[in-house]
Amino acid sequence: MDASEVGMTKKIAPVSETELKLGRRVSREVSVLLMEIQKEPVPDRLLQLALELQKALNDKLAERPD
Repeated sequence: MDASEVGMTKKIAPVSETELKLGRRVSREVSVLLMEIQKEPVPDRLLQLALELQKALNDKLAERPD
């Protein structure tokens, strides 16, 4: 850990039902977009980044208590 990281803890506030719904909707929309991307001739790296984005969003939603 370097000096810039000292004291930089992130506090996670309770999540409202509205935020949870928004997160689920965004995740669904990302899934739909990924399916569309997979149908198109796109570079492998772009598809990999899109899949990583979906995983990160799902992980973030999973971290939050219901």
